[in-house]
Amino acid sequence: MHASLRAKMIRSRYLAPVVGIVLDFVWLGNALAAEVEEGHHHHLNWTDFGYRTLAFVIVVGALVKLLKKPAANFLSSRREEIKRLLAELETKTAQAKSEFAQVQARVVSLEQETKKIVDELIAEGEAEREKIIKTAQNEAEYIQKQAQIAIQQEIQAALDSLKNEVADLSVNAAQDLIRKKIKADDQQRLVQEFMTKVVEAK
Repeated sequence: MHASLRAKMIRSRYLAPVVGIVLDFVWLGNALAAEVEEGHHHHLNWTDFGYRTLAFVIVVGALVKLLKKPAANFLSSRREEIKRLLAELETKTAQAKSEFAQVQARVVSLEQETKKIVDELIAEGEAEREKIIKTAQNEAEYIQKQAQIAIQQEIQAALDSLKNEVADLSVNAAQDLIRKKIKADDQQRLVQEFMTKVVEAK
């Protein structure tokens, strides 16, 4: 903002002399045109033309002397302003490149961190899956063993019950067979023998 204001002040400061030079050129051109036009009827007034030319040269010389240093200062100031702007541009460009590099580094770091987290989650999920499978296998093996034990117990109980039933049936069958084969006399004799053995035992 200050630079633009200063440039406006410099332009307004040197605008009047430049306009004066332009007006002098216009005046001189008109004078020459008038002299040429009058030359068809009269001779050129060299004295007047010489004075006008001298006046013009003096004005131009004065303007050159007047504007030389300010113009040089203006150009120098303008060059310095351009250098400053270029330096600022280079600084901002370097800063932007640095910030962009930092952003890129953060993006790369974020990508690496994200990949690490994803890998950890995958590993944890895989470990949890293996754990669940192992637990299910252990439970299945336990249930299978318990089922086998229960089956063996049921089989053993059935065998014991069958043995008892067979034994009872065998005893009953033997008793029926003995009753059928032993006669009344044999029963009396066996009773007497049993009583004799009891007495002898006493």
